[in-house]
Amino acid sequence: MEMKMADQLKCITWLKVYCVLLALCYFACIGFSFVLLLVDPSSLEMEAFMAKLVGVLLFGIGAVLMTASLLPFFIKPKPWVWIYDLVLICFGLTSCCFWPICIPLLIFWLKPETKKYFDKKELQP
Repeated sequence: MEMKMADQLKCITWLKVYCVLLALCYFACIGFSFVLLLVDPSSLEMEAFMAKLVGVLLFGIGAVLMTASLLPFFIKPKPWVWIYDLVLICFGLTSCCFWPICIPLLIFWLKPETKKYFDKKELQP
């Protein structure tokens, strides 16, 4: 049974919605890093060094992952992009909060029609 093009576009659209949601979560991490860097560490009951270290790490990781989650908006469909997007979906599977989004998205992502959209040839068993 073939998936209609409208359904295919829904799968791609939902991936982009998911990527925006991920980017917003990582943007929140960046915002929280500024709290750790700018607020007096004693009010957070942390040592100054630890507050700065956690703030810098949270900023760096948040910025890298936010950029990674926004990348699908700027790249054209190619076989490696299908794999890249699959990895992004799997990132969401690490949190049970994202399971209601990621599991259905993963089911549709693994269909041959989606692979065909990215010119991904299905492996023969």
